[in-house]
Amino acid sequence: MNLFAKLAVAAFVVVSATSSAFLSACTSPPETEARTLFVYAPRSCPVAQSEAYSVIYGLGDFDDTQSAISSLFLRDVGRELSALPPNARSVIIDVSQAAQNTDWQGTADVRTSGAVNVLVWPRSETCRLSRNVEPRVDVTLGVFGRHLMVAGGRVDGQVPHTFVGDLSTGVIEKLEFGLEGRRARATVTAFRASVEQDPSPAIIAGGDDPDTQAALATAEIYVPARGDENALGDVERARIDLAEPRTKHGAVVLVTGETLLVGGTGQAGTPLRTMEILDPKTRRNRTTGVALLAVPRANPTVLRLASGEILVAGGVDASGENVATLEWFAPDASRATKRPVALVGGRERGFVPLSAGGALAVVAPVNALSDFKTVWVISADGTLEAGVPVTPRELGVVRLFPGSDGAPVLWTGTRWLRWQPWSGAFEPIANAPLRGPLTSAIASGDSGLALWLDGRSEDDAVTLDGQLYVRGYRFATRSRYGRVKNPLLVEGPFGLAPDRLAGAPGSSLTFIDGRGLELGPGASAFVTDVTYADVIIELDGVPSPLIVLRQENGRELEVGGDGCAFAQTATRQVKVTRRGAKVETVFDDGAPRTCVSELDSDARISIGVRGVGGVSVAHNLRIGRL
Repeated sequence: MNLFAKLAVAAFVVVSATSSAFLSACTSPPETEARTLFVYAPRSCPVAQSEAYSVIYGLGDFDDTQSAISSLFLRDVGRELSALPPNARSVIIDVSQAAQNTDWQGTADVRTSGAVNVLVWPRSETCRLSRNVEPRVDVTLGVFGRHLMVAGGRVDGQVPHTFVGDLSTGVIEKLEFGLEGRRARATVTAFRASVEQDPSPAIIAGGDDPDTQAALATAEIYVPARGDENALGDVERARIDLAEPRTKHGAVVLVTGETLLVGGTGQAGTPLRTMEILDPKTRRNRTTGVALLAVPRANPTVLRLASGEILVAGGVDASGENVATLEWFAPDASRATKRPVALVGGRERGFVPLSAGGALAVVAPVNALSDFKTVWVISADGTLEAGVPVTPRELGVVRLFPGSDGAPVLWTGTRWLRWQPWSGAFEPIANAPLRGPLTSAIASGDSGLALWLDGRSEDDAVTLDGQLYVRGYRFATRSRYGRVKNPLLVEGPFGLAPDRLAGAPGSSLTFIDGRGLELGPGASAFVTDVTYADVIIELDGVPSPLIVLRQENGRELEVGGDGCAFAQTATRQVKVTRRGAKVETVFDDGAPRTCVSELDSDARISIGVRGVGGVSVAHNLRIGRL
């Protein structure tokens, strides 16, 4: 049975890696490799191959003059996409057809070998993947790398199957074996032994026995198949022991690649203070050197922030009351990093990390009080700031997803809203679909894709129709190799996102026409979504802010700070060049100087500006890939 629509096949040429020594000694043409691009769409939202027209953007670690666009009708199967750069690292595809008012969009990384698969979704509809994943409750939906998993749960008298889906094709399949035992309310996270491991394994940890509700003290590992890209693999028969039984817990992948399990309830059924780490290399648990929660809690939300820190929020205590306390921990979970603070309680709460730092929270009150503050920015330094509230009576549910451009997306039960980071408010998404997730089984496929489990019939009736599907809504497509408008911070702050509330009176981040972005001490703004390898940065502004180079593990190098501080102070311009581990700076027309601190040589970095001293000014920011 065909579970997806394979729309088109187009070949394009990629130049394989060839050493410079070989090129200098030989005039032979570089070796080339033909790669194939497959475009897929969910069967529930089909694209007419005979009519659809596609625009394909090739992106990579090169400047915009090397970026290229290739266009073709999807019926032109086999056409060579010679316009795409040979060193493209990702593609974004826009698909349109004259007979419909919607567009389909998708994005995918170009891996080192094999075909490039891209699943396109319509921008104004939600679509379900074609395989029924069996109705059940207390089920887990998790995303790891480019795959998703539907695991465990409760169903009368049966062991529900485990399903794994590929988000680059839309194919979702039932595993032959799946989970060895019955397991409800487990967590699913990536479980890579190295960052290069693709496709990623996953760990299904803890949970409880569906019959007895007793917490489980084991975890199981899903291992993808090797060699055959279309084979999904299965769950290993060997299990990992947890330090203690744990269900209704939270989980997050640390910057080390280890999985942190947080709180939950234990064997006695009471909330836990403990946390433990599962190591994908040793396949063992570890509690030594792991901090304890200040407040025991079940059903916590656990986030890894841009800084690498871990934020633990929400959950319920032993009496069933909502836990108001927010707690922060070091990137390795060894210690608390900030004093706990309390956030308002409510009927439902959602938390997501912000791309520049900190997090966003949305709280639905128990009663629809007109003056209830429903929107909160949890700044990078741990302070709480109230944003413009969403009307409490509108928050039938709180389903919050991370988003591109520093703009998380919210489903309220009746409409989709998107956070506006420079005005501190949610606004409706134009042409958004009219349905969204009612269940709490939600996940983020990437920064522009919301996923959830949906048991409603196609006419949107709330009652179950005897089936359960994975449904998705694509609201954006961004790539870490994407283009950034140059210059930034001239016509407005857009293209960057703040690490705290902006747009409110007294904010420490304010854009002033003709002057630039004013930043108070410690306030930061980062270029959104895009990361860089070797890069050159130029920034105007007096007094100049720090230029921050942040690795994906949260480690930072501040140009102008302790790791790269010089006596000379810029009066017009700062220029920063990063090549591998080395970072070189030039102030005004001075001589180049090399920073004392280095970056990890192969680390991708985000770029930001940060206030220092009194008020700093950032203006005319130019960034170029090298």
